[in-house]
Amino acid sequence: MNVKDYFGNYKGCMLVYILFILIFVFATFTAENFAECTNEVIFIVITTLLGLGVIYYSSRHELELHKVALVMIIVFGLLMVFFTPPFSFLDEPAHFTRAELLSEGSLYPEATEKGIYINDYYFIFQQSFNGVTILSENNNYNNPITDHKDYWEWAPDSPFYTYILSALGILIAKALNLSAIWALYLSRIANLILYGAVAYFMIKIIPKYKLALMVISTMPMCIVQASFSTYDAFILTFTLIIITYFIKMYSGEVNARNLAIFFVSVLLISLIKEPYVILAFLPLAIRFEDEKLKKYSIIAMLAVFITIALTTSYYLTSPFTTTTVETYNTTTVSNISFVGQIRFIQSNPLVIVTLIKDMLFSIPHLFVLKSNFFHYTGYKGIKLINALYVLFFIGFSIFYKTDINLEKKERMILAAIFLIVYVGIYAIFYLTWTPLGTTTILGVQSRYFLPVIALLPMIVNFGKIENKEL
Repeated sequence: MNVKDYFGNYKGCMLVYILFILIFVFATFTAENFAECTNEVIFIVITTLLGLGVIYYSSRHELELHKVALVMIIVFGLLMVFFTPPFSFLDEPAHFTRAELLSEGSLYPEATEKGIYINDYYFIFQQSFNGVTILSENNNYNNPITDHKDYWEWAPDSPFYTYILSALGILIAKALNLSAIWALYLSRIANLILYGAVAYFMIKIIPKYKLALMVISTMPMCIVQASFSTYDAFILTFTLIIITYFIKMYSGEVNARNLAIFFVSVLLISLIKEPYVILAFLPLAIRFEDEKLKKYSIIAMLAVFITIALTTSYYLTSPFTTTTVETYNTTTVSNISFVGQIRFIQSNPLVIVTLIKDMLFSIPHLFVLKSNFFHYTGYKGIKLINALYVLFFIGFSIFYKTDINLEKKERMILAAIFLIVYVGIYAIFYLTWTPLGTTTILGVQSRYFLPVIALLPMIVNFGKIENKEL
């Protein structure tokens, strides 16, 4: 793989980057957005200069994709950390609550009739819902961190280990006696550092598929997810590990250590979001020369699958789709019942056709028309930018000539895994999140599909374009 040809013409890359900056500016150019444009101009200038710097750095380190990826993740991730208003990302308030609880030594939230009793210094971050930013004169984000307590509405009951890094960031802010906003910033930064470090090492050690893994790890949505105080950073971090060790084993490095790392990683993210357990079947596409290791892999597949099944078997109430902490929660949708929804389908079997049609027709909305990183601060997203990136990733997945070429049977296995996870996410949200009798599936977001989107270049690739032709 001649990566040098790809990064050699850095001046051309700079011109393309500037063009996309201009497209972004014109796509967001409205009287409302630019009525007071000082902050916007500063942000655009900083983003442009840093982006050009990253491109130049890439041209100087053309054979070291792991370093290029790390710089891209850290630079653009830090922009997200500091320029994104507090709690503007979906569910960040609830996930930060879990991190705050863990920083105080509580592994899981304890529900009361009023909510979760917790330090309330971060409640002021809800001011961002009304357009208050760190630059606003009337913000209180620099108030001190105190141990004064109040009730928070809800928090997810996801595994505590997903919040360790965020909690560590909060602990550092408390130890240094920093202001409240720095508790949020450092919790975000901790997740970003974990993701960036793992991306660096995975791209470095993966024997093949390096450029594809770099493209996946630096996807805008992945960097955004890694820059917030949610468990999505943990999921994406271990997704990179899963893909890396699958490629290592597919390339012939099948041993007990690699199998263990692979299956433990799958288990860790599957305990957060159950459909990802299907990734445990990726080794079915690997050619085992050692029958003993093949037997171990099959046992591990079954063990992971059974473990996830047992943890979610109790009425299928999982951390993935419910608040799991029954407290006062104004956002919880009423009239939801797993058993009731099953009975509705049994009595109206043709509704399955309607649901499949809804799932298919929701794809443009999910990934382009309504794809948005920030749900709570009035930001509507940019359809043009979304469409351009989707076209780029599809084109890369289909036409870029990777250095790993799966056989037809192996591609079919990966395609089946992709489809089962994809449909499974919709199915679970319909059964445990959508009100009874509704024929539109609610709650599904594009970020849930990132772990299987990483498989697409291996499934649909035809390998027509090499680096020197890009």
